[in-house]
Amino acid sequence: MAHVETYRCAGCGAEYRVRGDPQPKVTCRDCGREADLCGPAAARREYRIGYTKYREARRQLSDAMSLVEGGATTLARGGFDDAAADFEASVSHFTTAVREADDESFSECAERARKKATCLWQAVEWLSGMTFASEQGERLRARQHRHDAENRLRAASEYGSVSGPNEAFPAAQTGPTA
Repeated sequence: MAHVETYRCAGCGAEYRVRGDPQPKVTCRDCGREADLCGPAAARREYRIGYTKYREARRQLSDAMSLVEGGATTLARGGFDDAAADFEASVSHFTTAVREADDESFSECAERARKKATCLWQAVEWLSGMTFASEQGERLRARQHRHDAENRLRAASEYGSVSGPNEAFPAAQTGPTA
């Protein structure tokens, strides 16, 4: 059984079904633009990338929180900023996974991951502001930023754990077997 993927041209919207080699370069015969992988295969790929970015952002958040507890607010701010960039990227990938998914349970899983990553992204933005305010000696503003961050962290906890790719789509691993 040959592996079939769907590609969509970003220019004219034409779709192509490609059999065989995974992720070939597909050029639209109508307008000449390169077509992108779409549908369930794109959803799985985007979720995997989003999950990887999410895990890295979580690591950076933990490291930055440890730095704050140790009083190294300047270093912590850099960690929060790095985490914010990775959470932002994960949200983008999870959003694409939701859009491309054709399975309701997978779509719900990706949407939950998107919402949790969004809350964490907002929290690290507030935490970065907290460290900056602390450095400027603005204790009241730093406390307010920390309070806002804690609210977003509580909101994130309502979405539970983000499923790993193998749990999110166990039946659709890497493609059909021969």
